[in-house]
Amino acid sequence: MLIVIPGALPALPVAAELAKLLPERAPTLHSWLLAGAARPAAFDVRAHGCTAFESWQLTRAGYTPEPGLLQGAGLGPLLAAGQAPAGDAVWLAELVHLALGADQANLLDPGQMDLLPEETAALLDTARPLFEGTGFAVDALSPQRWRLRLPDGLRPQTASPQVVAGQRLNEWWRQDTETRPWRRLLNEIQMAWHEHPVNDARAARGLAPVNALWLYGGGTPWPIAPAGPERVLTGLDAPQRTGDWSAWLDALAELDAQHLRPLAGKKGVPDTATELLLLGDDRKVALTLKPRGGLLGLLPAPKKNWSAWWSHPA
Repeated sequence: MLIVIPGALPALPVAAELAKLLPERAPTLHSWLLAGAARPAAFDVRAHGCTAFESWQLTRAGYTPEPGLLQGAGLGPLLAAGQAPAGDAVWLAELVHLALGADQANLLDPGQMDLLPEETAALLDTARPLFEGTGFAVDALSPQRWRLRLPDGLRPQTASPQVVAGQRLNEWWRQDTETRPWRRLLNEIQMAWHEHPVNDARAARGLAPVNALWLYGGGTPWPIAPAGPERVLTGLDAPQRTGDWSAWLDALAELDAQHLRPLAGKKGVPDTATELLLLGDDRKVALTLKPRGGLLGLLPAPKKNWSAWWSHPA
């Protein structure tokens, strides 16, 4: 059995302090960390163009990075599965909020946008005429994202909005000649959405306005492999990405009690071989748990020094 937990590895500056709380807040996970054989590995979001969880999803689905593109390009066809013609590059535009500061801009976590279908439809009605004659085309896929078709020859390397969220935008926003047509179109869309009735209504609900599109994807569709028997527990993902460690601890306690504890045997670890994949921003750890049978089962299990990898770079 494989259990995948995105957001399970906290940021290194707080990891050591959170480790002290694991025995109380997540006793089952703590016992698994003590018993499991760990294989930590570094993860470079810049080299992949996607988060460690998105990278795992793409690998699990059978995507092979294409020449000239980062692995994250596969998110286009993966998220638009069944809604894009075979053979065509699939580009996505996430409806997002850019928060402008005195000297930088940041992308709000897309998971906090809470977009309604009617909001997306109204924003698309306003934006669609601006696409005419530009070489770009647009169709809605879901409330939070659209599918774009780009002019021939335009194939920028971009990163997933999950990677960019909360980071300094100028580290990810391309300002080269190739992407100038997209920046020009985006600027016109942003002006058309300024003081849009949709954003007025969102403000009344206490939500951030939709003031930009984030372009990503670009991969071509492939035969997506069917999902396996793994269990994916996503409760830690959002609080880990936003750095809300109080919410992360609460979510961890819930995950431990509801999902891990029922799988634990009499000795606190699973009675069947189990693989645990823990994911963070810049590292991932595969943890193997094997039941101790025969005479070994009568002896105390050796305890692993899990803090050696939990609180340090891979």
